Amino acid sequence: MKIQLDTTKKTIKVEEAVKLSKFMETVKKILPNNEWKDFTLETNTTIQGWSYPIYIERWTQPWYEQPWIHYCNNTSYSLNSGVYNIEV
Repeated sequence: MKIQLDTTKKTIKVEEAVKLSKFMETVKKILPNNEWKDFTLETNTTIQGWSYPIYIERWTQPWYEQPWIHYCNNTSYSLNSGVYNIEV
């Protein structure tokens, strides 16, 4: 599954058909604490600028070690601004 996550515009693009259960499982893992509820899903789109994707084969890293997460301390985090290409 190819996902483009834009933390500035708060959009998620998915280029191909995907099972909703797999999509939700992935989104909940990459955007913790219900952060995904603030994002808009863009459909019927072609992802532009697909380069240097972040490959997630297994969820071995904790969510706070992802490049789009800025982990402040034990109780808080913020999203780094930018566009992230993620392939699951």
